[in-house]
Amino acid sequence: MKKDKRELLIEIRNYLHKAQAKKINMLDVCRHINCELNEITHWAPTPEVLIEQILDLKSQELIDVLNFDKYKSENAIDSMVISGQEIYERFEQLSPANYVFISDINPELYHKCQAKKFDLIRNHLSNNLDKGRETGEYKQNIDKESILDKYIQRIKDLHTPEFLKSEHFTFSNVFSNIFEDYLEEVATEENWNYFRKRKQFYEAISFINR
Repeated sequence: MKKDKRELLIEIRNYLHKAQAKKINMLDVCRHINCELNEITHWAPTPEVLIEQILDLKSQELIDVLNFDKYKSENAIDSMVISGQEIYERFEQLSPANYVFISDINPELYHKCQAKKFDLIRNHLSNNLDKGRETGEYKQNIDKESILDKYIQRIKDLHTPEFLKSEHFTFSNVFSNIFEDYLEEVATEENWNYFRKRKQFYEAISFINR
């Protein structure tokens, strides 16, 4: 039975990541994931297109998680908690550590995808800040642009190839060191305490044990 495109892309990404490939040989890829060359080449005729398809898969996963319309019925803090849960559940597909090998194969495409990701995250945080201030969950006197600049820079700092290739890049590190700090800084005391209670719930279901 032939594998579908998404399954093939995940297997290819996993192989290239594990092999720390510096270039792509399509026949070699097919041999290692046990598929025929034409199963890939009819939608990825060249190595460059294949890399684009792998990055597009990641981008679509992130777009789905950060889709603001999904959280319209939630308050600002719960929106962050729920999107965090989704990132945890999809961490294998979203973890930048699984894609950093592409920086060696095609730096231009890799950095273009990174820039798109940071824009998506910034937009998500911007919408979240607006909602939090409207609902009174967040402090009214915060400097929105300064907050966004600060936390996007912290996220970018975690995306250096050296850090992504280290054992320190985990969901727990990212969530605890960035998103919790963000909520502690912007939330009112009452709503920060609300988040801490919510945190106890998702810790109980092993939310950040990864």
